[in-house]
Amino acid sequence: MHIDPKRLPALLAVQREGGIVAAADILMVSPSAVSQQIQKLEDEVGLELIERTPAGAVLTPAGRIIAASAERIQIELEETLQSLRPIAGQVTGIVTIGAFQTVIRSVLLPFLDFLRTSLPGVELHIAETEEAPGMTALRSGRYDLLVVERDSDIGGAAPRGCTDTPFIDEPWVLVSPEAVGAVGSERGLADIDWLRVAPGTVGAHVMERLTSTLPQIRWVPFSYTNYDAARAMIRAGKGSSVLPSMAVEGLSTEGMRITPLPALGVRRILLRRRNAGWNEASAEAQVCQQLFHWVAEHRGRTPAID
Repeated sequence: MHIDPKRLPALLAVQREGGIVAAADILMVSPSAVSQQIQKLEDEVGLELIERTPAGAVLTPAGRIIAASAERIQIELEETLQSLRPIAGQVTGIVTIGAFQTVIRSVLLPFLDFLRTSLPGVELHIAETEEAPGMTALRSGRYDLLVVERDSDIGGAAPRGCTDTPFIDEPWVLVSPEAVGAVGSERGLADIDWLRVAPGTVGAHVMERLTSTLPQIRWVPFSYTNYDAARAMIRAGKGSSVLPSMAVEGLSTEGMRITPLPALGVRRILLRRRNAGWNEASAEAQVCQQLFHWVAEHRGRTPAID
């Protein structure tokens, strides 16, 4: 009995993806190529390794035993490569970013696959946080980077000992119940029933900025803190609000009307880091560089790098 280790990725892909065709897509080969590798592996061990069912391909008991060994081999090889990367001069380490929900969903999670290719020796950890507890974690060293947000008319320097780098400017958009008539200009904002936003948030500042210019303000007795609640209230027809475009990006807009208006301004997203000990050759600095490149490619903006 002999097992050629080059055939193991095919079996692992079938186990993980649940079928020959799906495994072929992941491995970027033809389904027949996957089937051939599985057949040769079965010939080598003299046992059936997969069973084809109407729902897809499942591993037999023998297949599961070999797949478990293949998993261990893959992990050990990755650990070996991880140990060799510093010797080869590659950047290694763990980088932790604190961020809020919309950036995690729309930027950081999609960025992970790019990072695995561009910096294979770096492991990125992501933590959802608000700015105040995030600053505590940044100062203590538990976070290496912190994503913060500002309204378009809020300036100001970074906290002492930190640097803020412009990251993404995204538009605020008017989000209304689908049944509400379209708003074509800033004048139409006076005729809207507005949801209230929790005080002290960037969203509350935006609403204060906009409603301060209106002759009348029609508030409704519904308020929210997070964007999930805002979307639910809007879909239920309880009122409208101004949300960052990422709050509706990639999500179902059923029951909602999305209206971009230049007068609404932009949400400025900044990437904050500590000044002490910052080194352009470090893992966190390299992650910043790659993150900026990813944003430029996928969101059409190249932030300035301090």
